[in-house]
Amino acid sequence: MLLEEPVTVPRLAVARAWEWEQIGPAHPVLGIVDVWFEDDVSAKVDDLIRQALAEPGFYDLRRQRIVGEFRDLLLGIANAESECYCFSAFREGQPSAVLATYNSRSGLLITVNDDLVTLERIPASRALQAVVDTLPDCRPAGIREFSVARSEYSANLVSEFYSLDVTSDYTLPSEADQLRTLMASRRGAVHQFYVAARANSTRSSSLPLTVVDTADTGRVLTFIQDGASGDDIITCGPGSAEYITATLDNTMSAVRS
Repeated sequence: MLLEEPVTVPRLAVARAWEWEQIGPAHPVLGIVDVWFEDDVSAKVDDLIRQALAEPGFYDLRRQRIVGEFRDLLLGIANAESECYCFSAFREGQPSAVLATYNSRSGLLITVNDDLVTLERIPASRALQAVVDTLPDCRPAGIREFSVARSEYSANLVSEFYSLDVTSDYTLPSEADQLRTLMASRRGAVHQFYVAARANSTRSSSLPLTVVDTADTGRVLTFIQDGASGDDIITCGPGSAEYITATLDNTMSAVRS
């Protein structure tokens, strides 16, 4: 069985295997690896890719082909029943991405860092948690969940800046001002989460759920929902692993409904 333990291979190798097997458009997390080589160099690169894929058992060097189980794994990524994925951008350091695909029986976690892809089997029951667990350490903001109409938030974006005091309720400004200050805070990183589900060959995905690592307040989660009056509602809450995972779970239920 493939992936009895986590396996790391070059992202170019996964992209090339995807292309060789004509899987279709690459998942956004894997992305398009647009690299051009001279013909003689390209042949050597492909040989190195085959070697890299053969080491974990993804490629049969004797038969000169991708092994069937790895092809099935790629097809499973392309046609996943359920997905949760995240793109991370950092003030310092390279961007990264992670994807969990799963069905009722099993799950797969794919982590992309720089030019490397790590594949790991995970229980389907913890797919959402597995994606959240890849976030770097950052304390959750000491705030309660609150919601603001988008029109109210946008009405005074250039208002006077203030320090957000989360220790005394009577000193707190309006919720719209709280959100403006949080969004204007110096950021160490931003992580955009999505969930997606497939039914009858049709894929539906969510709007982004954005996790912001602020320097002063800590980690917060913000997301947008349809408002009853047609005005979008922006919800903001503490960026704890439990809160993020529960929100992703609720969002997945909405996507599936």
